[in-house]
Amino acid sequence: MSAGPVPLVILTGFLGAGKTTVLNRVLGAQHHRRLAIIVNELGRIDIDGRLLRARAGDVVELAGGCVCHEVRTMEELWEAFAETIRRARPDCIVLETTGIAEPEPLLEALADRPANASDVVACRVVTVVDAQAGKAVLERHGEARHQVMAADRLLLSKLDLADPDSLAALHESIANLNESAERAGFPETAAGTTALVSWLLDDLTPRALRDEERQTRPHEHGQLTVVALAEDAPLCEGPLLAMCGRLGSALVRAKGFVHIAGQDRQAFLERAGLQLSLRYGDPWPEDGPRRSEIVLIGDGLDGAALVRQLWACRAEAAGSRLSSGAQP
Repeated sequence: MSAGPVPLVILTGFLGAGKTTVLNRVLGAQHHRRLAIIVNELGRIDIDGRLLRARAGDVVELAGGCVCHEVRTMEELWEAFAETIRRARPDCIVLETTGIAEPEPLLEALADRPANASDVVACRVVTVVDAQAGKAVLERHGEARHQVMAADRLLLSKLDLADPDSLAALHESIANLNESAERAGFPETAAGTTALVSWLLDDLTPRALRDEERQTRPHEHGQLTVVALAEDAPLCEGPLLAMCGRLGSALVRAKGFVHIAGQDRQAFLERAGLQLSLRYGDPWPEDGPRRSEIVLIGDGLDGAALVRQLWACRAEAAGSRLSSGAQP
């Protein structure tokens, strides 16, 4: 690692845009860089960190809030930088923010960091935008607009799912918010991944704080609610998907590992953009518990109601419990 501050890339984007997918592509590629990843998870269940740890060992989890507005969590961020540099001596640190983080407060804090803070320097803000759902997301959520406005580079994901008219409308919306940031897409090919790694991580130089990134307004998130559910009993696939489907557009994001009744493989539940899916992965460990852990994020979600509805999906009630502390 060269002398001087460690370059920091801030990877942001609204809930479900595909930030973790981008990081997994980068971590799975062959390159010479020594990377460290810091994940700011929203909610008590570490989903993104578990996904990334399949690829990388140096993941420092910041659980419990959004780095852009909680003082306690910002202090954790400085500690995470220091610990990461001490352990990994990285060439570059990538910070994956929560899906509702507004980058400006974080950039301002980095520019004004105290003298005893860890030795990092912000070099690039990369915002991932869902090409299929992005226009509607930008219209509905102020956080998503701020993520685009703060971007130095914009990565359009899910281009294979976007129809031409929707894509053209998204480009127009982006241009109205941030015309100067380069917009890029990378096909799921070896050449595309190689180009993605270079575009994300090469030519990193310190980034100046823009005048508009100085905070002149209170930083407040909207009415998004985070509900974390855990269940020991196996769940029925159809009722679980129907439960999520009934939430409609109120469900902005869902992700979690699920134990489906009759299945020996772990299932991964995901709502990202307009897509709701349940896919099967590796077998459950023979010596470990088979436990469903799900995070739901949406507009005004009723946590108690979701607990009750999850209980209705149980295929075997004996021994089951929920992390919320509620009793069946």
